[in-house]
Amino acid sequence: CAELHLAQITQAGDPFESSSTRPLDYGHWSAHKLEALDKYKIRHGEAVAIGMALDAKYAVEVGLLAEGEAYRLINLLKNLGFVLWHPVLEQLDEQGQPLVLSGLEEFRQHLGGELRITLMTQIGTAKNVNYMELQALSGALKWLKKTVNTAGL
Repeated sequence: CAELHLAQITQAGDPFESSSTRPLDYGHWSAHKLEALDKYKIRHGEAVAIGMALDAKYAVEVGLLAEGEAYRLINLLKNLGFVLWHPVLEQLDEQGQPLVLSGLEEFRQHLGGELRITLMTQIGTAKNVNYMELQALSGALKWLKKTVNTAGL
């Protein structure tokens, strides 16, 4: 089964990415941009862990997730040994916005349609959104840098 799936993806493309309605995997929109900004030196799992923490705090910022639930996820990632910040997240574009935020538009274009991002509403439950508020996302990014690598939340 795994060999058939690998053949499908490498030879015919990922069937799940052929539609503009497929949501991105949790934490991946920023992970892929982070990998590109770091010239692929960061491991994919490390980038996804950062993306998961960012998306969890963003979900708190917009009222989708209780803060305690976000902290449970973030503390789990930290306890597993993930560092949840990377210096390339500080890179800014010409307008002074974090470059990682351009990953949203890049993924929308990659999917060829409407943006669909998966966000947690509680641990084990998710909601797909078609829009992310840049101000709340910037706030989540600033919080991540300031707070997440301190001992315990």
